[in-house]
Amino acid sequence: MKNYSLKTLAFRTLTTTARLHARKKRLVSNEVITVLNLHRVAPNTGSTYNALAPALFNELIVYLKKEFYICLFSELEQIQSHRPKLILSFDDGYKDFIDYAVPVLDKHKVRVNQNIIPYSVETGLPPVNVLLQDFIGKAPIELLKKIPLEIATDGDRHEVGRAASFAIKYLPAAQFVLQREVLLDFLLNYPEFLCASAMTKQDILDIAAVHEIGAHSYEHLSMESQQEDYFLEDLQKCKTYFAEDLSLECNIYAFPNGSATKKQVQQAKEQGFDHILLVGDKYSPSRSEVFNRFTFDVSSMDEAKYKSFGRRALIT
Repeated sequence: MKNYSLKTLAFRTLTTTARLHARKKRLVSNEVITVLNLHRVAPNTGSTYNALAPALFNELIVYLKKEFYICLFSELEQIQSHRPKLILSFDDGYKDFIDYAVPVLDKHKVRVNQNIIPYSVETGLPPVNVLLQDFIGKAPIELLKKIPLEIATDGDRHEVGRAASFAIKYLPAAQFVLQREVLLDFLLNYPEFLCASAMTKQDILDIAAVHEIGAHSYEHLSMESQQEDYFLEDLQKCKTYFAEDLSLECNIYAFPNGSATKKQVQQAKEQGFDHILLVGDKYSPSRSEVFNRFTFDVSSMDEAKYKSFGRRALIT
């Protein structure tokens, strides 16, 4: 309780009206864009992969609409506003986006960017590291010890979940695919301990007229760990899938785990992606092709206010 109180006090100290007003003025005058990177919006399921509570998400949207001009990547150059511009950029294409986020967004008439993973759409499965984190949060300790992955399963479950995720998500493609197969063979035997699922093709088509759909790679591998041929093929597979399976244009590419080399960013531009999305807690110029995104995992409005204004990131 003491740590929670200190954390709350720190957020409130850093979100005074005067401080936030000053940051708003600088965001507008410096013509920079705030991009918040979100993932899941859902009630607490016990997973170690935390989701944003629907009620808090609703409160967040109300607050952001008041403080920012919420827009899409495709609208940036046309919009003139006295408020700073902000984009809500979701990754992974979870089913709970349809169930919990979309009703809130519809109610407040807010449009967002959602970056989907074709592999997940076709299989119905989210990234395997997310399923693993579900399992670690919910399964009994006896089963955790049977996970076919060399990880320590003692201690805080959230730490175990993060360690397990880290152990697999930066593997080269050949190793990753093999490890994914082994893990899925194990995890799918215990559906009662899995909660995340992926949007369907129809879900995507239903929201595409309102929200901006991008690619989050074809199967969610960290690209810095991959060979050049794999990466270039991934870009083309995303373009092809969008065109042939979704009848949508694919001009947004969000690198999984923010993992990208400068050469890969340039190659994505050359392959016709207009907006390249990374992660990294800093702002981006409004007229950029490459956007840093602030990781946005919050559990209170005090924390949400602080993080929506870029934490302590420099405004240049």
